[in-house]
Amino acid sequence: MNPQKSSRSRHFPYQHPTFGRGKNVKDESAWKKTIYYVWWSYLKRNEEYLKTCESKGKGSLSKLYEDFGDVRADDFKAWWTEDGRGAKLFSNPPAEETVRLLSKNEEAPIEGDHLLVSVPLNLPKKFILQRFRSLLDQHHKGQRGKRYAKTSKAKYQFTGQPNIEALTTALNVWDKRIEHPKMKLWELGQFLPLNKHLYVDYLKSGKPLDTASKKLMEATVSRYIKKARLSISMTSKGMFP
Repeated sequence: MNPQKSSRSRHFPYQHPTFGRGKNVKDESAWKKTIYYVWWSYLKRNEEYLKTCESKGKGSLSKLYEDFGDVRADDFKAWWTEDGRGAKLFSNPPAEETVRLLSKNEEAPIEGDHLLVSVPLNLPKKFILQRFRSLLDQHHKGQRGKRYAKTSKAKYQFTGQPNIEALTTALNVWDKRIEHPKMKLWELGQFLPLNKHLYVDYLKSGKPLDTASKKLMEATVSRYIKKARLSISMTSKGMFP
């Protein structure tokens, strides 16, 4: 490999799905616990988008369909990897991944995350290294993950700091509500152990929940349903959560 050539790679603001190959195929938790899988899962519940999928891309969300395609199948890996879809939608544009020496006639980059320095080679190496560390401290601040998230240039970005656990729970509640539309909210709360201490106590006693406990469960379930509804609707706009 020519050392003068730049190495370019994709970077994601958050942990991205990995699947492995051959004998090293990874467990589904390697991708189900990523925020990108959660986004895909919410988009699959968006009725407006599903209608566009049924019409093969025709409809009110045709532009979004051009990027996200048909999400009705349950194979997330196939959807993510098809034509590099996941990287195209959610990663930052390809960036240089190495420190290198510019060729004689090459123009120096003036945009993006680059630090241009002039290194006088007649100075002691120890002094140059100290000065370079000082420059890095001044211009390369913050933790890597947080920095990428805040400065992301991905085509589709998140509106806030995603909470995967809360979003997953909200979607589970939403699905159960769809499955049991006539069930009371506090009953859903018992079926889905959102309030674990209440749920466990209820099972042990075998007695009906009191009014206060029912209200607490209703409030919890209602909050998750509202969150899920909002997040599902936001996917129509290419936004999440």
